[in-house]
Amino acid sequence: MPLPARTHWTALLVLCALALTGCGSSAGRTGALDTASDSKKPTCRAHQSLLPSRDYTAGSNAKTLAVLGMMKYYTAKRTLRFCDGKPATTQDTAWTQLYTDLTKP
Repeated sequence: MPLPARTHWTALLVLCALALTGCGSSAGRTGALDTASDSKKPTCRAHQSLLPSRDYTAGSNAKTLAVLGMMKYYTAKRTLRFCDGKPATTQDTAWTQLYTDLTKP
């Protein structure tokens, strides 16, 4: 294959690869509650970087110890300010809402 054609195909392949990297799920990433980020600062709390995973949100299929750990953390810290002084993020709000839903009478 001549060099200009090879360059054209290489460029096309690179562009396709870059386009595909942007095609990932637009849904927020989920995971475990981060209680370690603020463990050295007990007077404030750190922002959560992930939305609650199914371990916390799957109702009767949730992981009991994970839910109890989250409940303990939010019972102790949900009224504390964030360590960086910024307002709650979407992830923080999702965790707080989960806590609120689970503690409704």
